[in-house]
Formats: sequence, C-alpha cells, structure tokens
Amino acid sequence: MSSYPSGTVTFLFTDIEGSTKLAQEYSDEMPALIARHNEILDQAIQAHNGIVFRVVGDSYSAAFHTARDALNAAVEAQRKLQTEAWSPATIKVRMGINTGAAEWKDDPKGAFYEGYATLALTQRVMSVGHGGQILLSQTTHDLVNDKLPGNTELRSMGERRLKDIFKTEHLYQVSALDLLSEFPPLTTLEFFTHNLPTQLTSFIGREQELAETKALLTSMRVLTFIGPGGTGKTRLSLQLAAEQISEFKDGVWLVELAPLADPKYLISTIASTFSLREVQGVPLIDTVTDYLRGRHLLLILDNCEHLIEICARIADHLLHNCRNMKIIASSREALGINGETVYRVPSLSLPDEKSDMDSLLDYESTRLFTEQAIKANPHFALTKDNASFVTQICSRLDGIPLAIELAAARIKLFTPQQIAERLDDCFKLLTGGSRTALPRQQTLRALID
Repeated sequence: MSSYPSGTVTFLFTDIEGSTKLAQEYSDEMPALIARHNEILDQAIQAHNGIVFRVVGDSYSAAFHTARDALNAAVEAQRKLQTEAWSPATIKVRMGINTGAAEWKDDPKGAFYEGYATLALTQRVMSVGHGGQILLSQTTHDLVNDKLPGNTELRSMGERRLKDIFKTEHLYQVSALDLLSEFPPLTTLEFFTHNLPTQLTSFIGREQELAETKALLTSMRVLTFIGPGGTGKTRLSLQLAAEQISEFKDGVWLVELAPLADPKYLISTIASTFSLREVQGVPLIDTVTDYLRGRHLLLILDNCEHLIEICARIADHLLHNCRNMKIIASSREALGINGETVYRVPSLSLPDEKSDMDSLLDYESTRLFTEQAIKANPHFALTKDNASFVTQICSRLDGIPLAIELAAARIKLFTPQQIAERLDDCFKLLTGGSRTALPRQQTLRALID
C-alpha cells in the first residue's frame, strides 16, 4: 500500500529519550547513531505498510491503514532497537499509537495531515512514555485487542490525564516477548504537582513561539513574556509551563496577580500558593524563601505590570536565594532584573489579500476566530461567502487573540459581514466576553483601560 491513509487512520509517533543530552555528550558519534535509528524505523514501518510522513530531528510520524499494522511495526522496531549493539551510547525510543479521524491534504504549499485532535492525542500518548516503551490509546486498544501478534499482550495503565486533553484517556502498554517490560511511572499530569488551571479551549498555533521559549527556559532562569494586553501572554506562559512540567520535580506553580491591587499582599499571595502560613516573629518573605530554597520548581508570576516594582524585587530575591527554581513572568513591560530574558509575544499570524478560503485555517488568527465562532454558534461555518469578512475582521484587529475572541462571540447576533462593518466602533462591539473571565477580559475597553 503506497497511498496515504485517510478517513480513519492509525498513527505511530516516536522519539529518542534524552536525545538533547545525548547530542551534547556524544556530538561526534550522534549522526551515525541517528542514521542507524532511522534505518531501523524506516524498515519496520515499510514492512508493515506504513508511510512516514514527517521526520523532525529524531522524531518520526508514520501513518497506517490499520491499527494492527501500526502495532506490528512498533513491536518489530522496538525489538531491533533493543537488540542493536549501540556504541558509545544506547538509543532508547518511546512510541505512541492512536487511531482517529484524519485526512491527507496534498496542498501545493506542502502536504500534511488534517486532523488536529487525532494527531495531538497521538503526540501526548507518546510523550508520557519512556525509552523502549510502546503505549496505545483506548481506541487503538479496542481495534487490536482481539487479534494481537503472538506472545504479545496489552497491560492496562489506567485512566490518565494528558496535557491539553480535556478527557482522561485510558492508556495501555504493549508487552511482548524479548521487549523491555518494566518502566518508571508514566509522566502524566497525576505524577506531577501543579496548580495550573484546566484550559477549556484548544491552544491555537504558536509552534514557533513555543519552540523558541522552550529553548530559552532551558538555559535561562527567568523568562518574561511582554506585549500589549490581549496578545496571549498568559495563555502562552501556561502552555509553555504545561509542556515543561516533567522537567520540574517539585512542580509548576501559578501565581495570578491580576486581581491583586495592593503590592503589600504579593508575598502573602505567593505564600498561600504553597499553603504556607505566617510564623510569629519571622518575616513572611523568609518563610517563603526557606520553603523554596531546596526545591526544583517553576514559578509563574502572571500579569505583573501593575505591581512591576515589587514583582521585580521579590523575583530577584528568590532567584538569588533559591538556586533550583525558575520563573516565568508575564507583563506589559520587563521586570528589569539581572539574568532576565525578555520575549515579546507577537500577534497571531494573519492571512494576506491573496489567501483563498482553503488556506485560511492555516493562519492562527482565522483559525481562532472560526473555533470561537463555532463555540458561540454551533451552526457557524467558514464559507466562500464569509471568508473575506473573517479575513477582514482578523486583519483589522491586528491578530490580537482577545479581540478576535470577543469579535467571534458576536456571531450569536451578527454575521461576519455585519461584524466587519461595525468594527469602526470596536469599544461598543467587542463586549460580551465570558462572565467568569477577569473584568479586563470581558470587553475591549476594559482591556485598554
């Protein structure tokens, strides 16, 4: 089978465990190790009718017409990988398999799979495993459980919470003859301590920003997201923190500062995040510092702009006294402390005048508008008749996420054309945000104020 599977597709995603560290320790030998790794995967995937549609660094993405073919390819690849005489470093590969709806799009700008939910779940299943481990989603398990290869069984790993996946997912580990069977606990969210809020909307785009900030956070101790209100600083910082949660054994902790009006309550707000109480005769800053001193954690100070001076002083104090912690801050201006790396959060990508309807969902701004519009009115659909008005709305709002979300919420009352025509009075039109959101996120005027 040489055609790309479409409709119901089983995906196999893989990557090398600890590849960044291996590349640093064995920089000269790594290209040869990667080449052999690629050869093994290519042979196993092709032998079982799979098609490799993307290779990024040491990560493989392959598609299969049947779930059984994907499972057989994974088992064969793991056997060869685990019996290979690796030298000077052992290559261990984690694998995740999931089945769902996806369509192959042969676009002139570049072919790709359309089916975000299926692809995202496959990535999450793979990412919580360990080198040598094969994990399956519930859907794939149901498809292969009654026709497993010989000497192969599926071990239940229970219901698990995966990053950015609303519902828990029952995961299964493949156990087969001659394969490793014992691994550390899965790195699902239950395994890590944190207080990150559940995100009720999907994370749109920002692939480049996430890649850049992940690299920065690896080498820096304080990273500050700056930009005008509504550009998505908070959402990006939470997404980055969620994707890095496994890197901090003592957790990831959010301190929401927007509701805080008086600077003197900042340290008590941080203390309450960790359930710390004031001790008589001991300054609260000392209690917090002593608690954090030996911990390896990530602290998120969100919306610092109205408390910028006290945030800068406390962040500087904690960084100097707690050597194993890192800080992400979001603000309209930098903290201005030693060691700070500032990252300006851009607006979402915008279509140009030449963009046709078929390519609109490739742009972050129009994708966000469409998703939020459907949420507001399930009957909404992006069509040739309204595509130009959706483009106009996103462009006139400069790709600012909050403004686009507020505009999309008006789909309950207006057509895209009517919204575009009313944008001359943005303050009057862009209201009606979530009643549970912070006041500054409910209207455009409140945001500017």
